[in-house]
Amino acid sequence: MHLQTWADISLIFFGGLFSIIAVSLLGVMAFALTKLVKLLDTITNKLDPVIMKATDTIETVQRVTANVGEKADHILSRGELLTNSVSGRVEQTADVVQKAVTGPLINLSSLITGVSKGVEVYTKSSSNGESHK
Repeated sequence: MHLQTWADISLIFFGGLFSIIAVSLLGVMAFALTKLVKLLDTITNKLDPVIMKATDTIETVQRVTANVGEKADHILSRGELLTNSVSGRVEQTADVVQKAVTGPLINLSSLITGVSKGVEVYTKSSSNGESHK
């Protein structure tokens, strides 16, 4: 056999060997991808209920938050009304007290001032009357 023939045989042999290796690697990759798809399907099936529960929980939290917000707004509105009502009543009470107490105090002060002046004048006139005797 010639060298050319051995070279041709070697080339065919190694070409066939590499083809077999490449096909084997493609088979292994196809098998691995099939396993990976099955694993992903299993994970997806397990995660679907978890995602549904999380979605339900989020919706519940949103409803509760909206309800709490509405109640807080209602409480604030009622607090504002109550504050305004109490403030008005305090002002009315202050006006009533001022009218009820201020007038008599002014009259009492005037009376005390008048009595003091009268006593002062009487005392002066008494002392002047005694000195003229």
